Amino acid sequence: MKNLYLPAIVVLLFSNTTFGQNTDRPIYKHVELYEAISVVKDKYIPDKRVKIFDIEVDDHAKEPILKGVTSDTEAYRALIEEAEIRSGKFINKVELLPAKNLGDKTSGVINLSVADIRTEGKFSAEMATQAILGTPIRVLQKDGWYRVQTPDGYIGWIQLSSFTPMTQEEITAWNKAPKIVFTDYFGFSYQAPDKNSQHVSDLVLSNILKWEGEENGFYKVSYPDGRKAYIQKNQSMLYDDWRKSKEATGESFVIEAYKLMGIPYVWGGTSVKGMDCSGLTKTVLFMHGIILMRDASQQAYTGIPVDISNGYENLQVGDLMFFGKKAQGDKKERVRHVAFYVGNKQFIHASGCIRVSSLDPQSPDYDEANTKEFIRAIRVTGAVDQQNTNIWSIEENSFYKQ
Repeated sequence: MKNLYLPAIVVLLFSNTTFGQNTDRPIYKHVELYEAISVVKDKYIPDKRVKIFDIEVDDHAKEPILKGVTSDTEAYRALIEEAEIRSGKFINKVELLPAKNLGDKTSGVINLSVADIRTEGKFSAEMATQAILGTPIRVLQKDGWYRVQTPDGYIGWIQLSSFTPMTQEEITAWNKAPKIVFTDYFGFSYQAPDKNSQHVSDLVLSNILKWEGEENGFYKVSYPDGRKAYIQKNQSMLYDDWRKSKEATGESFVIEAYKLMGIPYVWGGTSVKGMDCSGLTKTVLFMHGIILMRDASQQAYTGIPVDISNGYENLQVGDLMFFGKKAQGDKKERVRHVAFYVGNKQFIHASGCIRVSSLDPQSPDYDEANTKEFIRAIRVTGAVDQQNTNIWSIEENSFYKQ
């Protein structure tokens, strides 16, 4: 979904090859510090979607000031060391996140059925991803909006009204508490065990709430912010029963994906209210208790690689197919789209809406553009919780274990 980039200040630095000459380009007093930032960023921050490294140099004072924020401890230490080697004289005002102004509430849980997370702390910013009710998050920074990280590692900005901040003790208690999972696609919770009573909130597939008891065919639940409500038992399951009922097979992935047919494509969406291509694969896998990384270009390098050198013959039902541009010359491979393989040279994906397309030129559903750019495939089954696969079960993901 997103492209990596160097901060504009660093790009400007290395485009300026005429230091000291009469030019309209800016001249930096402390080139060595900009170089330190660039070196450390290249080594420790390969993906800005999962790590923060917003560092700059204020060179207007007598001594230059390194300032900004980073979420990576190793990058922070390396930056200070590199700056000391290259410069020696600077003031360190870099903050290692989580920010001090958060106090001890550096965790939280999503409090809405679906919460939008944006690339910047403003409504006009691009939607980066979403998180659904009951999702634990890490809170990194507060500046009007809150900068948070989701269990797949993704980082973005969210409003306080979308989540409940928690201390370490509070998030641990939440994670350990008995839960229910909403298993219908859309619905509501109620103020009383009666579906004609006042709604408390809407609910969507895979929302998770704290179990408080049972009454008249309803589960009594509580929200992260303490609200109480009732959910019909025929629209939900006890969490432990839900997990036992989910067998993670390729066939099951495809069956669940078909149940989402027709749901509209929404950039950044990861819920049944609307989803993008990688949002579809994430949603289907989460229905099986599995957490995938956020974007197609991240998912492509997880799991177990499938050999596609002979075309489609090694693909199995439920494998993830990736589309884009192969590496060529000095241009790196670019993954732009993902789908589930459903067999018979067909795949299901989010493109306009959730739909089935074909790799077969003779099929009326032939997708020529994607067929010509099929470049990679991975298998999720057998890869969950395995070392270096970056695919987790809910139980083994660190956000749900803290």
